[in-house]
Amino acid sequence: MSIEEIEKIVYEFTKKGFQIEPDAFRKLVEIFTECREINKREIINKIIKRKMAESIQSTFVTIKDVEDILPKKEELEDKIEYEDIKVDIEIIRDPGNEVKILEGIEGFKNYFLNRYMKLLKIANSRPSQKSFTTIDKITNNDKDIRIAGLVKEKKVVKDKVILEVEDPTGVLKIVSKQDNQNLTPIEILPDQLVIAEITSIREGIAYATRIEFPEIPDKGFQPRAPEIYALLLSDLHVGSKSFQKETFEHLLHWLQGYHGDREIIKKLKYVIVAGDLVDGVGVYPNQEKELEETDIRKQYILVAQYIEQIPKHIQVIIIPGNHDATRQALPQPSIPKKYCEELYRMDNVKMYGDPLEIKLHGINFLVYHGRSLDDVFAFSPSSETSKPENAMKILLKARHLAPVFGARTIIAPAEEDSLVIDTPPDIFHAGHVHIFGYTKYRNTLIINSGTFQNQTMHQKSIGINPTPGIGAIVNLNTLEVFEKDFNKITIQHNLQYI
Repeated sequence: MSIEEIEKIVYEFTKKGFQIEPDAFRKLVEIFTECREINKREIINKIIKRKMAESIQSTFVTIKDVEDILPKKEELEDKIEYEDIKVDIEIIRDPGNEVKILEGIEGFKNYFLNRYMKLLKIANSRPSQKSFTTIDKITNNDKDIRIAGLVKEKKVVKDKVILEVEDPTGVLKIVSKQDNQNLTPIEILPDQLVIAEITSIREGIAYATRIEFPEIPDKGFQPRAPEIYALLLSDLHVGSKSFQKETFEHLLHWLQGYHGDREIIKKLKYVIVAGDLVDGVGVYPNQEKELEETDIRKQYILVAQYIEQIPKHIQVIIIPGNHDATRQALPQPSIPKKYCEELYRMDNVKMYGDPLEIKLHGINFLVYHGRSLDDVFAFSPSSETSKPENAMKILLKARHLAPVFGARTIIAPAEEDSLVIDTPPDIFHAGHVHIFGYTKYRNTLIINSGTFQNQTMHQKSIGINPTPGIGAIVNLNTLEVFEKDFNKITIQHNLQYI
C-alpha cells in the first residue's frame, strides 16, 4: 500500500475521534494488501459504526474491533469461479484519435461535401427503381422525381413542413404534409440528409408526397457470439457531491459475486463506460458548489480506485464524455494519459475516443457518449428527454451521430465526416441524458445506460430528472437485456479477504 493510502486509513479514524492501535492497524493493512478488490471505505465505516454504537465507548480501535467485522468462514460464499473467456475485441473505428481538423471556409465546405457524398452513397444503396435528380436539373415540368439533399432550414406551419434542401448543385424549397401516419417530416433535423419523393414543381417550389431518411436496413440478427455478457454503464460523475458512491460500490460487489446473478457474472467479460467518468471542473456555471473534489486530476484518481476493484479478468472499455478532460469537439480523442495515468496502467482497461466502433466476439458495437441528443430534443418535437432511446433511434434513421451543426454539440470540421454511421450496429450504446432506457429498432439494440449521479441543482434547473444506479447487462449471444437496479441491493457482510 502507498503512504497516501496508509495516511488515509489513519485519517478516517481520527476525524471521527478514534485512535487505531498498532496491531489493529497492521491487520487492516494486511487485509487491504492481500485483497485489493475489498472495499476499504466500507470496512473502515463498519468499524467506526460499531465503535460509536458501543454502550461503553472507547476511543481506541483494537485488533478485536477489526476481527469482529470480518466474516466468519462459515458465512463466506464459495469464491465465484469465472469462466475462462478470452478477450475478443476488434477495433473497427476510433476516429477521435485520428481525425485531421480543417480550418476556414474551405474546411467547412469539404466537411459538408464529404457528409453529403457518404450519406448519398448510403441512400443509393436503398432499393428503388428511381435514380436521384440533382437540384440544378429540376424544371417546373418535372413530376415523380427523387432528390437527396442536406436540410438547410426547416419550418413547421400548421400541418405542413417546409424545407430548404441543398445538394452540391443548388437549393430547393420542399413542402410536405405531416400527419399521424407520416411523422417523418416532424422528426427531421437541420443538416441531415433527406430523400424526397417529389410529385410536382410549381413556381420553383417542390411538393413531396413522401420524405425518408437514409435509414438502417431492417436486417435479421444471426447469433455469432457464445453466451458472454457485457455490462453497459455511463455518466459516473465521480467528484460530484451527487455521485452515488454506495450504489456504485454495490455494483463492484455484484461483479465480485456477492449479490447473486452468479451464473451471469461467471460469463461477464466486458464493462463498457460511455463517457463522463468524472464531473469535471468548470463545465457549467457555479459547478464548484456541487463538487466534492475540485481538482480534476484527483477526480480521476478516485475513478481509478473504483475501476481497480473490478475483477481483473473483466475487460473495461472507456470512452470520454463532455465532462471529461479532453477536447470537447466531436469526434473526441481518448482522455489524455496525464489526467488518468492510473487507468492507463491497468492491464484490463482500454481507453478510446468518442465515438467508437468495435466488435466484441463478432457483435458490432457503436459506443457514443451522446452529446447530440440535446439537439435531437431541441429540434425534433416527437422526442422527449424521458425516452432517450427514441432520440437515439432518430440518429440511426438519419445515419448520423450529430447531424445538427452549430447548436449545442461542438463538431470539428475535418476532411472526413466520421460521425456518419457507415455500418449499422448490432448494439448502439450511449449515455449523457442520465435516464436509463432501451429498445430495439430494425434488430439493432439501442441502450442509454443512464448515470450514477443523483439529481444536481443544475439538472433540476434545466428539467433533468435522472434515473440513477441502473446498469444494462447484455447477452451477446441473443442481445437479450437484463436491467439491474443497483439501488435495490444492500451491502452484505460476506466480503472475502483470504
